[in-house]
Amino acid sequence: LVDKMKVDLSALEPVLKQKSTDVDALMEKLAVDQEKVHKVVEEDEALARVKAEETQAIADDAQRDLDQALPALESANQALRSLNRADISEIKSVCILLDCKPDWLSAKQLLGDPNFLRRLTEYDKDNIKPRILLKLQKYINDPNFMPEKVSLDILEELDVTMATLKEKQKKLQEVENQIKVLQEQFDSSTNEKEDLGESCAKKCNIKYTLAGKLASALGDEQVCWEESVALFEQEIINVVGNIFIAAACVAYYGAFTSHYRQLLIDQWITQCQNLNIPISSTFSLINILGDQYVIRQWKAEGLPRDTVSTENGILVTEGHRWPLMIDPQDQANQWIRSKEAKHGLKVIKLTDSGFLRTLENAISMGVPVLLEEVGLHHSCDSKTDLIIKKPICGQMLYCNCVFFKVG
Repeated sequence: LVDKMKVDLSALEPVLKQKSTDVDALMEKLAVDQEKVHKVVEEDEALARVKAEETQAIADDAQRDLDQALPALESANQALRSLNRADISEIKSVCILLDCKPDWLSAKQLLGDPNFLRRLTEYDKDNIKPRILLKLQKYINDPNFMPEKVSLDILEELDVTMATLKEKQKKLQEVENQIKVLQEQFDSSTNEKEDLGESCAKKCNIKYTLAGKLASALGDEQVCWEESVALFEQEIINVVGNIFIAAACVAYYGAFTSHYRQLLIDQWITQCQNLNIPISSTFSLINILGDQYVIRQWKAEGLPRDTVSTENGILVTEGHRWPLMIDPQDQANQWIRSKEAKHGLKVIKLTDSGFLRTLENAISMGVPVLLEEVGLHHSCDSKTDLIIKKPICGQMLYCNCVFFKVG
């Protein structure tokens, strides 16, 4: 489990690393694009502002010149209204506009005209005759004598500059919208990265911690398992000798007491060792042929808890022939009754009238039979002897000897 957690963490690390790399790359690209766009837009906007300022400065200069000229014009008009014959000493300059010869004679006639001042103040400057304009052509042809054109050019240039500025501002808005979208993608990727990292790391750390606790808790069990594995490996090596002695025990030492049984086992072990047959030095019939679960069931069904009784139980159940049990304390009888009750045990005696028929039917049906009181006072006749000497599949015939009379 711990190894699996390590594998999961190792598998997640490249994903998180790649995600982090992608987000960092997106951040760098976003920063570069944003800086580049801002730089270009700022340059264009600065250029447009400079152009607009220059144009506005020209317009302001023109307006300032106009503002400065207006008082002079007004003063001239006022002075013109206040003119009299004594104030005018030179009139040639206006002779052309009044369609007179620019000579002294014409000037005197002009000055002698009683309507001279009125003609000056009421002069129709908007309807000057062509021939007079022709005389004024040299002044009109002067490139600097075009105030309307100059003003119009300045306004047109200002309009173009402002249109360019608006276009740049529009592009700036589009770029800012793109930057906003990229920023949202960046925020989403960052949140996804954080969620993925925190969630996966948290889950894996929890699993890893729990697995570590489990491994620590099972540390002592691991020692036991390793010892058990070593023991099982040794038992596999010794299986030939152990099974050989176990078979000998089932076949021969059922009639012996505990002391003589151990003597037989010791001699058999020594003989096997002399013949280089692998065998356990601490041989135990219970460990070789016994099943702890089955033995616990036997004890729950009434089998005595001593070692000899447990070995006898193994001999009764593992032997290929029916067992003859010497049972003065009736312990084996009670155990067999309890053990085989669920299998429909038939209990009979040699003195029963239908004993032989019951025995034959039970054997043919595979039902266990307990034959009681087999001893010196009740010996088997020839028919019974023939039946019980036959090989019985399932080992379901038990002969119970209640007592022996000796001497």
